[in-house]
Amino acid sequence: MTKKLFTVMMCALVLVSCGQDSAKKRSRAAAADTDDMTEEIMDDDDDDDDDKLTTKQLAYSFDEDKVEVSLSVDYPTDGPDQLVNAIREFVSETLGGTYEGSLKQGKQLVDYYGQQLKTELMEESASQREEIEDENYINGFYKKYIISLAYETDRLVTYTVNEEIYLNGAHGVEYFYGQTFRKSDGRRFGHDMMRDLYTDGMYSLVKEGLRAYFNEVGGEGLGTDEELKEYIITDDNVDYLPQPRHAPFVMSDGVRFVYQPYEISFYAAGMPQFTLSLQQIKPYLTVTAKRMLER
Repeated sequence: MTKKLFTVMMCALVLVSCGQDSAKKRSRAAAADTDDMTEEIMDDDDDDDDDKLTTKQLAYSFDEDKVEVSLSVDYPTDGPDQLVNAIREFVSETLGGTYEGSLKQGKQLVDYYGQQLKTELMEESASQREEIEDENYINGFYKKYIISLAYETDRLVTYTVNEEIYLNGAHGVEYFYGQTFRKSDGRRFGHDMMRDLYTDGMYSLVKEGLRAYFNEVGGEGLGTDEELKEYIITDDNVDYLPQPRHAPFVMSDGVRFVYQPYEISFYAAGMPQFTLSLQQIKPYLTVTAKRMLER
């Protein structure tokens, strides 16, 4: 392993331990990104309160005998009916998709999934304790979700999900992804808001986005494609790297792409990600998506 690669991996570990770009801070200030809007994506219309999404932070917490469950959700309470319902469905599906009660009962929904996760972890804990006699080898079990309202304009809303899982292994795993909704009808936008994904231009944006990520966390420049390849664990040619499996989502500074652990790089590299400005991504957007993003 080269010295440069080791440096990048250690710096990325710091990002992971800090919650991948302060993901925990997003739960305490769910809409923090709205304070840093650029001119590229449309600003909120403060006079249009009818379309403003109202949320309430709902939580569930359990911590006992090395088993921990933590849920924090910005649950929609008021706003455009179709949007509110779409986000409530998204929350339920993110947490498992088995809740059959009324989506209007947000606290009931969150408690339901909290209890479900608690039962799953208690069963996992009991199973491992049967096989591991020495309690010193039982480090813990946890599942944590932070589902936050991260960005809002008068035409769209983006939610982000920070998920952490640990099942008494060598280390836990953290995931971060998002979902953008159109306010007018609650439609979800992801890969379908883009076109011409398999063109040289789009592949180039992906490659340079990943190069910029590794340069930032490592503090050193990756001048050649050979150097970049050191951080890619797939067999893909660096000129044709795949996009993340999770859909891109809209934030204040553009459209964000996030790879999950082990998806494109080493675990120690964290969650490689990059953001394409509206100017960069515009040639690859559908007309529908352009109308949602442009002034």
